[in-house]
Amino acid sequence: MRTRLLSHSLKSVFARPATIAPLALAVLICTGSVTAFAQDDCCWSGREHHEYSLASLHGSYAMIGTYAANVAKGLGLAEFDGRGAVNGSVLVNQPGPGGTRTIVNVTFTGTYSVNHNGTGTMSLTVNLPNGTTQDVTEDFVITTAESRGRLLLATAMIDAQEQPSVVLSGNVFVTHAYTRRPD
Repeated sequence: MRTRLLSHSLKSVFARPATIAPLALAVLICTGSVTAFAQDDCCWSGREHHEYSLASLHGSYAMIGTYAANVAKGLGLAEFDGRGAVNGSVLVNQPGPGGTRTIVNVTFTGTYSVNHNGTGTMSLTVNLPNGTTQDVTEDFVITTAESRGRLLLATAMIDAQEQPSVVLSGNVFVTHAYTRRPD
C-alpha cells in the first residue's frame, strides 16, 4: 500500500509539467552546490598557505624617493638582510639657492619588521651630509612578491615616511618605491 502511494505521488508530480521545472531546477542547484564544494576542497587541499615574514625582504632593492610634489627625487639602493636589518644610500636631487639643483648623498641604517599581511615598519637612522643624524619611521606595504618554496619574496614595495623629510627643509612629505634587483 505504501509503495503504491509513493508511486502514485511521483506519477502525479511528473504528470504535471508545471511541477517538473521547479523540481529539476532544485536538483540542479543542489548538485551544482555539491560539485562546487567538492571542487573547492579539491583545489585548496594541496596548496600551502604563505605569509610574509622578515625573510620576505632579502637582497638588494633599487629605491626611488619622491619628496612632496616632485620637489626633489632620491635615487638609491637598500640592502635587506632577511633578518630585520637594512642599510643603504641615496643621492637626493634637491632645490638649491637661486633656482639651482643640489645633489646630496644620504646614508641610512636601521631595522624593519614585517607583518603576515605584507605591511611593516622601518626604523631608520639617517646620516645627513652635514654629519648629523635623524631618526625616521617609514610604514610600508609589499605590493608584489614571488613564491620561492614556502617563502614569499618581496619584489616591490612602497613606503611613506611618518615624519616630514629630514633631508629637505619645510614640511615635505616623503615616499619611496622599492624594486628588488636580480641576485
